[in-house]
Amino acid sequence: MAVQVANREYQERALGRDGLRRMYIGTLTLSLFLAVFGAILLAVVLGNQLARPLLLLAEGVKQVAAGDLTPKMALQGRDELGGLTRSFADMTRQLADARKAVETSMVQLDGARANLQTILDNLTAGVIVLDADGVVISSNPGATRILRAPLAAFEGRPLAGIPGLDAFAGSVLAQFESFLGERLQHGLDHWQQSFELNAPSQGMPKDAITLVARGALLPDNTRLLVFDDISEIVSAQRAQAWGEVARRLAHEIKNPLTPIQLSAERLEMKLASKLAEPDQAMLSKSVKTIVDQVDAMKRLVNEFRDYARLPAAELHPLDLNALVMDVLHLYGNGTGDEGSPIRVELDADSPLIRGDAQQLRQVIHNLLQNAQDATDARKGEGEDGGVRIRTQWVKSSGRVRLSVMDHGTGFPEHILKRAFEPYVTTKARGTGLGLAVVKKIADEHGARVDISNRVSDGVVCGAQVSLSFAMDITPAA
Repeated sequence: MAVQVANREYQERALGRDGLRRMYIGTLTLSLFLAVFGAILLAVVLGNQLARPLLLLAEGVKQVAAGDLTPKMALQGRDELGGLTRSFADMTRQLADARKAVETSMVQLDGARANLQTILDNLTAGVIVLDADGVVISSNPGATRILRAPLAAFEGRPLAGIPGLDAFAGSVLAQFESFLGERLQHGLDHWQQSFELNAPSQGMPKDAITLVARGALLPDNTRLLVFDDISEIVSAQRAQAWGEVARRLAHEIKNPLTPIQLSAERLEMKLASKLAEPDQAMLSKSVKTIVDQVDAMKRLVNEFRDYARLPAAELHPLDLNALVMDVLHLYGNGTGDEGSPIRVELDADSPLIRGDAQQLRQVIHNLLQNAQDATDARKGEGEDGGVRIRTQWVKSSGRVRLSVMDHGTGFPEHILKRAFEPYVTTKARGTGLGLAVVKKIADEHGARVDISNRVSDGVVCGAQVSLSFAMDITPAA
């Protein structure tokens, strides 16, 4: 019995041991699973905390390398990696701000460069930048217009190599060398000098240009040359000087002319009856020569006087067509009885202008007389197209244009450029004051005056002088 009891207890305990083993195995397995899961979860959490900042930094670096400087995401943690992402985001923002500032500066620089180029392109003065050897680096259209040379085509080549500018280039380089030698000693920052281009050593210049040039050294040691055409200013100064000469000549010459004429006529009256007939004829001829020459001198003096003492214009509403017809009465109404025939073309739509009738009558007379003289001089060549005077209402500009055209030989180019200066004439016995008076009166009226040759089939067939007057805008009473 005791053995059976003991065996049963053993069997019961053996069965309990297996259950306990399974319980322990299950508990241990669950504990192991929970431990592994916890380890994996901890690894994921820790990995995320470590890898996410690094991934953000890697992606940010990739974007910055591609030029994308948009704001980057930064972690708010207090660890070193979070601080690193914030620092990277700040750096990216600063780079973006710096690039924006550079882009803004570039836009402003491009705008300033465009503005400067526009200014240079529209300057009436010429601007050339040269290197130390006189090679053209850049130029503006004003330089091309004044020097009458295609400077843009010669960039990168010496200024002296441009046809017609070798002497000018040599003078400019000499001025720069002198300036550089004296700059430090005298504290100079520029030099200034006048030049005359295309001026022969004697006679009237064929195509003279008077320039005033100024040179300076740029920060990059290139040389800046700025110049302007002052030919018109020189011409105006010459005209002013001629006005003073004319005034003095009129005063000094006119006084003795009348006594000379009266003395010659008195000699003829006293001696004619006491001389033989051949001697009387010689005396009469000599006295007539004296009187004729005195009259010619008086006319010359009167022209000088009129030029020197032209009164200020008194502008009033004026019918230019009526004034033209009034002046034509002095020419036989243009029939040709008093020189070459005059053809009249008057625009009936021409409005009134503001003008001085007396002065404009003189203008029309001077122009018609010059036109007839030029046309008459060509009659011997079989050319007699007459003279044409025309008025035209140019509505687009609001001006009335008066033109006088002849059928003469025209003007040489060097005369055209100085036609309105005193004593510039193509006539053998002309004073050259007719067109000078016309220009002076035109300036008093605020009128534009132009002179040009008329060309047909490449041949000069005469000249044309035109004046453009503003219409009268005086309100009706």
